[in-house]
Amino acid sequence: MTGYVAASIPINGGKPLPVHIYGPMAWFGEQPLINKQPTHFEYTCLTPVEVIGMSKKCFDSAILEEPDFVRYISTLMAWRVQQQSEMLMLMRLGSSPLRVVMGLAQYAEALDCRKRLGSTSVAKGGVDIPITQSQIAALCGVSRTLFSEYLQHLARAGWLKVRYGGIELQSVETWRIFARNQRERQSVRSRASLLELLDDMDVAQAELGPYGFPNLMNSRLQGMRTKDSKRRLSETC
Repeated sequence: MTGYVAASIPINGGKPLPVHIYGPMAWFGEQPLINKQPTHFEYTCLTPVEVIGMSKKCFDSAILEEPDFVRYISTLMAWRVQQQSEMLMLMRLGSSPLRVVMGLAQYAEALDCRKRLGSTSVAKGGVDIPITQSQIAALCGVSRTLFSEYLQHLARAGWLKVRYGGIELQSVETWRIFARNQRERQSVRSRASLLELLDDMDVAQAELGPYGFPNLMNSRLQGMRTKDSKRRLSETC
């Protein structure tokens, strides 16, 4: 596919709750084909979209005859089931700043799902989101006014640029690391403030080396500093 598609489920009052954003070159709709059950998602095109479809017969044949295709689809589905359950919890229970920042992070993740499936490609620099602020605000479950306020804070911190008719995310890999870190800790940080989330973006940025790849040494040192700070705080108390 090209463009962006949101997968949502209806909640109280029929309002859609987005749990996944599909971006350029992504697959979607594979789960009902395997489960042989109608999908419970509502798919909404956020931009003009072109799709190449695969028939049920062709899909079943590939499952039976192509081991590489089976491995790819299995890995994709496992990752999506985990992400969708986490996003469902986050979007229902998280604070409004967390819903907005994680909502934006979904677009960074949607740009290159192949990276999560083993590709070595890494998106660098800024990436354009050709979707209106009103659309994104609605998907994040906040008012347009509140969404604009959060955008200004993120723009001043250098994590995005606001333009007429869209948003440009800066340092896409940092957004992805941020999203991963939030999912690992969302059960204890569901009420995070915007200032705390900006600090978390800085931590994610620190995990990247000078060439834009994850810096494992920085990540290890950050963990050691955190443990050391906790130890000293405990000793002081």
